[in-house]
Amino acid sequence: MSSKRIVIVGGGVIGLSIAHHLVEKGAHPIVIEKSYFAREASWAGAGFLDLRSASRVDSDFFFFCKKSFDLFPDWCEKLKKDSGVDPEFIQSGSLDLAFHEEEEKSIQSLEKAMNAFGEKGRWLSRGEVLQLEPDLSPQLRSAFFVEGTSQVRPPRLGRALVTSLQKAGIELRDHEAVEDFIFRGRRIIGVRTSKGEIEADQVVLSAGPWTEALCEKLGFPIPAQPIRGQAVLFRDDPGRVRRILFTGIGKAFVYMVPRLDGHLFVGSTLEKAGFDKNMTPEGEEKLERGARLFCPRLTSAQVEFRWAGLRTGSVDGWPYLGPIPGAEGAWLATGHFTHGLLQSAVSGHLMAQALTGEKTDLSLTPFAPGRQPHSAAGL
Repeated sequence: MSSKRIVIVGGGVIGLSIAHHLVEKGAHPIVIEKSYFAREASWAGAGFLDLRSASRVDSDFFFFCKKSFDLFPDWCEKLKKDSGVDPEFIQSGSLDLAFHEEEEKSIQSLEKAMNAFGEKGRWLSRGEVLQLEPDLSPQLRSAFFVEGTSQVRPPRLGRALVTSLQKAGIELRDHEAVEDFIFRGRRIIGVRTSKGEIEADQVVLSAGPWTEALCEKLGFPIPAQPIRGQAVLFRDDPGRVRRILFTGIGKAFVYMVPRLDGHLFVGSTLEKAGFDKNMTPEGEEKLERGARLFCPRLTSAQVEFRWAGLRTGSVDGWPYLGPIPGAEGAWLATGHFTHGLLQSAVSGHLMAQALTGEKTDLSLTPFAPGRQPHSAAGL
């Protein structure tokens, strides 16, 4: 059991996961959020959980993602039990759809990368795909089926984390911005917020793209720039689409995630637009066109909701996890980029181990804040 006073700056899914795992170890963290809890990237994302793209990076990155992927079923079940809120963990399975030969070749490259880590899928003919998903376009050539691809519903995961922490008596302070740090020599002993001072033995910075400005105050600049992702939501009948769908290459890449209530989440874009969360005509057009490529019957359907969120970039697409050099007692947990939801379970688990002095199940060295950039980008 840890008696340390640990302040977590940032109430997104990463910060909340760290707090939740600290509670499991008997610690009593304090979570500070400048706005609403779990309402930035944690709320805006698709929530699919898979190892397809992680297999394209390298072994440290892949096994980090794999550990998190494996933690998710039990973690969600515990959160559901503790909070009464179902994060809606579902093993949906996924289909990488190929409409052109070039897309088939790209998926074959993905298959090869997955096989290198023992992850398997199987190819389906057009007829086999349409048996599984009758509403898909008959124009497709083939598809690659990965049975293990899963999902959670991000707003419900965030709500489950918040409710669980509230029931545990953890201090959650929203609409309170951290403005500076309190030092004794080179050691941080607290934070100064818009509402006063809070003492701390350790401080974890997990404020998404807003972490960059906080690190500058510590004399440790890091690139943690916001990367906008736009999304649209169609209303559909439950069960009409059952599997997560992917198609396209590069900037044309689009995915669709079916929810239990019939909503179809369609994403996304990757844009350097600062902190601008406005939708763009180009983004909307890309996503709506992609959705109707998947399911031609959506041509007559209306988009129910449109929004954009801000992912947190890093120097190489790998998260920053670990102590901040030169600022004793300060830690980073940010920069998860496109894998934030997937990596949230293991980030919370490993950071809680490190913060309470335990040996971590996986080494944090590849994710150290002061590392040299990795050559294989964690996209």
